[in-house]
Amino acid sequence: SGGRKMKSVLPLLLSLMGVGLASAYVNPSLSSFSVRMAGGRPAISLRPSPQRGLLGLRAKEPEQSPEDAAKSKALADSWIRADKSNELKGLLNGASLYLVGLPGCTSDKVGAMLAKRLDIYSFLDLKEVLAAAAGKPECSGYAELKAEIGEEDFRELESKVMDQVQAVLRLVVSTDSGIVADVGNWAKMQNGLVVHLTGDRELLMDRSGMEEGEMEKLEEELGGFYDLADVSVTLDKEDAIDTASIKVIDALMDKIKNNPPVRSGWQAEHDKRIAKLEEEEKKGKPGKPPGKGFEPKKSGDI
Repeated sequence: SGGRKMKSVLPLLLSLMGVGLASAYVNPSLSSFSVRMAGGRPAISLRPSPQRGLLGLRAKEPEQSPEDAAKSKALADSWIRADKSNELKGLLNGASLYLVGLPGCTSDKVGAMLAKRLDIYSFLDLKEVLAAAAGKPECSGYAELKAEIGEEDFRELESKVMDQVQAVLRLVVSTDSGIVADVGNWAKMQNGLVVHLTGDRELLMDRSGMEEGEMEKLEEELGGFYDLADVSVTLDKEDAIDTASIKVIDALMDKIKNNPPVRSGWQAEHDKRIAKLEEEEKKGKPGKPPGKGFEPKKSGDI
């Protein structure tokens, strides 16, 4: 059969024989083709014409309704997001994440979604922990809790809670805006990675209900501390919470890939002791186990 005649029915034949046209390339320079049976299944053999160039012709994408197209895009996006989340889990190596920012940065909502994406991580809302520890579980926000127990007692309690939190791995922790101003708390957060969530002043004011003068004062007091965070992520008004969490994932992946973190604190010391123990065992000398002093504290007291 002539190639010119058969080329017009080639896409139909491929379709009938179960070849996926959406992912296949059809060569228009084919002068002939033959069909054979391979293992009981139809197969197609194509021979290009030496007189014509090999020009690739991509088959048409199947027609979709706007609703189906939107669903397909959403599914593809979800796969991409899952891949990013899985890659970040490996890069973090168990390091906890601390979300900081001015009132209105929605660190609690973004943190909860981020922990959901990093499914082996747990989310810890510091304001709930502090309210429970102060015996004021009815307090729904930092401002209310500070009004109940006083700023000084609040900061003292925050420091004690952070003593426990900083020793636990695989946490996503949302914090109070002023936590960064305490040198001790800042040092504790260095056992993990600090993520600064920010946005337009109007956006933060709208979400927090704060007046412009109050927000401006906080920016002046805390802005320099936020600049020390490992990554800074700008939130837009249009960002859904899941979109914000993916922004954080992207920023962290970029940071870690370009600046591999050094294992710190009890982890580094524990690794040294283990390496020494293994070396002594190779030489036939009994060694001392690493000991409890280099294990992270449990979070049961929180």
